[in-house]
Amino acid sequence: MRRIAISDIHGCAVELDQLLKKTNAQPEEVIFIGDYVDSGPDSIEVLDKVAEWCREGATALLGNHDDLFLQWLDEKENILYYGGRNGGMATINSCLLRLGMEKVAISQLLSDVFKENQIRKIIQDRFHAHISFLQSLPLYKRESELIYVHAGINPRHGPEKTTKLELLHLRDEFIHGYNQPETVIFGHTRTRNIHNQDSVYFGSNRVIGIDGGCAFGGQLNALIIDNGEFRTTSVVKNELYHS
Repeated sequence: MRRIAISDIHGCAVELDQLLKKTNAQPEEVIFIGDYVDSGPDSIEVLDKVAEWCREGATALLGNHDDLFLQWLDEKENILYYGGRNGGMATINSCLLRLGMEKVAISQLLSDVFKENQIRKIIQDRFHAHISFLQSLPLYKRESELIYVHAGINPRHGPEKTTKLELLHLRDEFIHGYNQPETVIFGHTRTRNIHNQDSVYFGSNRVIGIDGGCAFGGQLNALIIDNGEFRTTSVVKNELYHS
């Protein structure tokens, strides 16, 4: 069976829908490897789609932005870091717009803790299914000689001995230091920061980076694994092209 890996959707619901159609994907073929929320235009729509596909047989892993959203909801992360520095206001406003409420600016939440707590409670109450879905997601998936993970694994250990923090946040140490026999498919680090392109990065040390930076002017990539061979296809700014 072929596999289709997609990562770092970041609220780009339109591009996700186009990419799934372009690949003629079936749910059981798809593995989403994290970061469904933040920065892009419609995080809740993306979560709806990913959860629906998982109910029909797809696999989804947790990303660091998904975890940040959960941490903010649990009052373990502050709004300046989550909302201001990591695109979290896009997710908060995606929730509010779904409920027919007005968008809020981060300045309103920074200056009004009561308002922040009120909005947090509304999201907790009205989006319980979305939150539970994110809370249920695993951190990595191993399939034969392939490992899927959001950010990476400790180069000195397999995924089983890599910490949650590392699985969600590793970058250069993993990308350039990995030397284990399995091939690791990861997102998190935009490929333009690895090889100056938004296309999928194929490292000589059996690491494959697929984060095309869709929400940041790049593209949404799909890595297709079929009978041991890799190919890619992408969506850019609602226009489809094949790479």
